[in-house]
Amino acid sequence: MRSVSRHIFLPNNILLEHAVVAKHKKTRRRNMRGSGHSRPSPSSPRRRTRLALVVAVIVCVATAGLFTLRFVLRTDRGLQKPKTTNQAEGQVQLLFHKPPRTEQEVAALKKAELGLAEQLMRDFQGNENSLMIMSNVLHRRGNAIEAVKFMNEALKINPNRADAYATMGSLSFDEGKFEQAITQYRKALDIQPQLPGAHSKIGHALMMLGRQDEAIKALQEETQISPSSGLAYFLLGQAYLQQRQYQKAKENYEVAIKIDPEHVNAYYGLATVCAKVGDRDEAEIYSQRFKELKAEARKAVKGRKVEYDDFAVTQKSAAVTYIKAGQLYQDAGELHEAEELLKRAAGLDPENVVCFLGLASLYQKSGQPSKALQMYKKIREIQPESPISYLMIGILSAHLKQLDEAEEAFGKMITLAPKKSDGYRELARLYLKTGRNLRQARQLAARAVALEASAANYFVLAWACDLNGDTAGALPAIERALELEPDNANYLRLYKVIQQRN
Repeated sequence: MRSVSRHIFLPNNILLEHAVVAKHKKTRRRNMRGSGHSRPSPSSPRRRTRLALVVAVIVCVATAGLFTLRFVLRTDRGLQKPKTTNQAEGQVQLLFHKPPRTEQEVAALKKAELGLAEQLMRDFQGNENSLMIMSNVLHRRGNAIEAVKFMNEALKINPNRADAYATMGSLSFDEGKFEQAITQYRKALDIQPQLPGAHSKIGHALMMLGRQDEAIKALQEETQISPSSGLAYFLLGQAYLQQRQYQKAKENYEVAIKIDPEHVNAYYGLATVCAKVGDRDEAEIYSQRFKELKAEARKAVKGRKVEYDDFAVTQKSAAVTYIKAGQLYQDAGELHEAEELLKRAAGLDPENVVCFLGLASLYQKSGQPSKALQMYKKIREIQPESPISYLMIGILSAHLKQLDEAEEAFGKMITLAPKKSDGYRELARLYLKTGRNLRQARQLAARAVALEASAANYFVLAWACDLNGDTAGALPAIERALELEPDNANYLRLYKVIQQRN
């Protein structure tokens, strides 16, 4: 593989917020629905797909953690012309694919995905990530024995892979090996204590073994890690129902419905609890709602094959494989290959923000801020209430001298996240660079410091004080910035300027 510069400028670590909103509500609801009776069903391929996506989000975002600070510090020197690169910037062309509608189309998609996994095994021999990608592809195809072999190979290289243990736990659960599943999920939690869903899986397995007290404890831990997990509360309701603690069962079913108003089995559970305690009227209300939701579900699939929904899930799963492959090539400096794979992922699952995050990171790395900006605008379309998208749009727009758009984006960031300092700091920085609204810039910088006493915020406050003629206020602010980051060259330069004015 050819050698490419490895200096990476990637999105800020506050983009971790995307990990918790990565999956839209429709998928979550679908995952929570069961067969129509109150007993919890084993893990489905769709839930495994969601877990794979969450892992992909975490991996993508974790690798993206250094961009904003570095980018912002570079632009502290003033608005500069974007760097000229050998790559022409233009509109990013994405080819969106409709979900496959025939078995032949599904087979072709699976063949292409497997071919990609095999290519990764050749290009990245002995790489733990290529081994895990192949394992996941085989896992989804039902080849559990081969999938575990590749997972074990990955664990030999890196014994601290929580995702490997979690996947093996899922396989064991599906095979009815509940004790083994519990052991494997606990190994995953030893490595990653806040792993979403792991305690739910342990709790579910314990329930299947009849160990309700232990199950309740595990599920309560899940609600602390994932307070928006309707599944955890539903399973808690199930566990309390089996213990005949009807009031607690009802409370947890109600929380599950509050999180997901269309959680079919939670309504069945409520109807059962109310009948048990003799509240026939309320039981009838919940039973009727359960029947309505079941009828709606049947109506939704009427006139089409149920397999189509599974085909769409297959396409989304393939998108995750292409995302992970793109990350491998990007880490190796093979940017063209990474771009094509990430674009293919976006085409397969255009609602998956991870694809666009990966592309934005890649375009920043290769000096194409205009294309990176396009990707954040795509993310904004998917998640219009996500403040981080507006922050990055503002930073990149300012870099490209699109000042009105930058100002609007930072203002929107402040509106959506009034208790985060980033929007205030970056809008103040924009005003300071352009020499506009200097008094407002000082107010914004002061607000940023009040929200977060970071070095970057103190630096902008010092800059704002200095440009407003407040040398007495500027000096302690820049001194505080240097206390927090003593080796920052930009801070040292401003400190010397302010000292000369004293």
